[in-house]
Amino acid sequence: MTIARPGGFGVTNRALEIANYKMGSRILDIGCGEGDTVDHLNRIGLDAEGIDINLAKIDTAKKEYPDIHVKFGDGGFMDDYMSYTFDGIISECALSTMPQPDEALHEAYCVLKKGGRLIITDYYEKDPEEQQLKAVAIEAVRQARMPHNEGDCDAGTPSHFTSFCFGGAFFKEPLIRMIEDELGMKVLAFEDAGIELGPEEIYTEVKTETAGKKRNLGYFILVAQKAIV
Repeated sequence: MTIARPGGFGVTNRALEIANYKMGSRILDIGCGEGDTVDHLNRIGLDAEGIDINLAKIDTAKKEYPDIHVKFGDGGFMDDYMSYTFDGIISECALSTMPQPDEALHEAYCVLKKGGRLIITDYYEKDPEEQQLKAVAIEAVRQARMPHNEGDCDAGTPSHFTSFCFGGAFFKEPLIRMIEDELGMKVLAFEDAGIELGPEEIYTEVKTETAGKKRNLGYFILVAQKAIV
């Protein structure tokens, strides 16, 4: 089975090295796809399960790995789980595809135990322009202030602007500020994964150009910890 993300398990293992989960830790893979990472985590001694909004991928995962626990689920609405459930949350190349990544981060925070650790691996802008950062932040605030109208949700959950993610890729500093200032977590590490991204490594959902300018995209590893007290 093809692992549909840059770096394969090399990036996963580096993130796990930083997170330093104890053997037997309960881990949730948000956006687990076809179950490759869930199976990998279980094989190295963690107690992993996964959710994904793509039913076809969940079906494939169950056929390929009949012993793993995966199910349909939306990372932005994890009502199936109690607060303080997991020792770790991992999201690989999935958070940037979600229509409400800020809600997904809040949900991840809620289901993490005290002291639990969050892993995100995803695309990011290596050299965003200051003007671009300001424009995205202003638009995020503007949209947040817009009143909701009856019927807005009839077509499903709408996408909306955030100050830390645009066009399928993250902005490093705004993302770290969101995690530390809004969630109260401590970012333990933010590393470039050291992958030279070619067209074959970039999902079609990620826009490789903005306003006619070629984007300098990288792939990052972020590990953050929820406060112990």
